[in-house]
Amino acid sequence: MNTAERKYYYYRPLILAYHSVSDRYDGNLAVPPAVFERQMAFLSQRGYRSMTLETFVRQPLARPEKIVILTFDDGYADNHAVAFPILKKYGLTGTIFVTADYVNTDHIYSWDKNRIKSPEDEAAYRLLTLDQIFEMMEYGMEFGSHTSTHAILPILSEEQCWREIHASRESLSRMLDQPVTSFCYPEGKLNDRIVQMVAGAGYACGVVTPPRAGLPLSRYTLRRAGVYRSTSPLAFRLKMSPFVMRYRELFMQRQSGSAVSA
Repeated sequence: MNTAERKYYYYRPLILAYHSVSDRYDGNLAVPPAVFERQMAFLSQRGYRSMTLETFVRQPLARPEKIVILTFDDGYADNHAVAFPILKKYGLTGTIFVTADYVNTDHIYSWDKNRIKSPEDEAAYRLLTLDQIFEMMEYGMEFGSHTSTHAILPILSEEQCWREIHASRESLSRMLDQPVTSFCYPEGKLNDRIVQMVAGAGYACGVVTPPRAGLPLSRYTLRRAGVYRSTSPLAFRLKMSPFVMRYRELFMQRQSGSAVSA
């Protein structure tokens, strides 16, 4: 482990991964608004300071601090309607990963379509518009890439994989009129080749949520703790513990060495 990697390992912030924040979304990916607010209040009361991934990678921590990076995957519209007002209330910011081809469209993700029982239900599964994104950017939220179409990268050809990674960055950069520096691997699926592509496409960092055996730690494989509807208050507090994070990391590394599986 070189000096830069050691810095990311020992002085890592707490990175939490959310998806939807909604009472109307039918599934474990959605954290109820009241629960989300209690979690944000808890972080604030414990003295956590928030930052975006872009800020952390540009200015890595020089010493252990109570830093939290709040991330949101998939770009649900409730990130603006529900989560954003709560974040502002507690003076928090974060990074939202959007699927580039679906921004400002009526797209509904395939895994959400069977949850819709009536036309009224569709609103719970809508994605962010550009106007909503710009409003959050003005406040200080960062927007990163979750590929072009939420493709599962390891099953794609090299050309398809590169297109999902590189084209999404180019497209979002044009839409947002600023560089896009953070990447999120759909479903946490990756391998060495994909990590190298993310670096080669010009991203400054990448995040992964599921604990993955043998996944070397670097700024392109920053670990997150997932928060879901099923996450209890005790489980949420445990996810915040640096001792739990370190134990899980060491356990996974010992399970299978340093190779990244496909």
